[in-house]
Amino acid sequence: MAGKREQLEKLQTLLCDTYKDSIEEMRDTGEYNAALLNGARQLLKDNDVVSVSESGTPLGDLAEMLPFDEDDQTKEGLRQASP
Repeated sequence: MAGKREQLEKLQTLLCDTYKDSIEEMRDTGEYNAALLNGARQLLKDNDVVSVSESGTPLGDLAEMLPFDEDDQTKEGLRQASP
């Protein structure tokens, strides 16, 4: 019997693969499930998976659309500090 760590790693791999496959299917159909997307987001957040948002990247472009009043330097600092 596999140890608890190995079981957790297999479960996490299964979750990640399931989220990935489901999101790809949503993209193909054009029908999005907010709960599923939120679950994938939370899994990444819970595992401290972060990305630096640079201008010209999809994440950076999304951040630019957010309605912040701060100047660009403050916005960039907030984005880079967010986990």
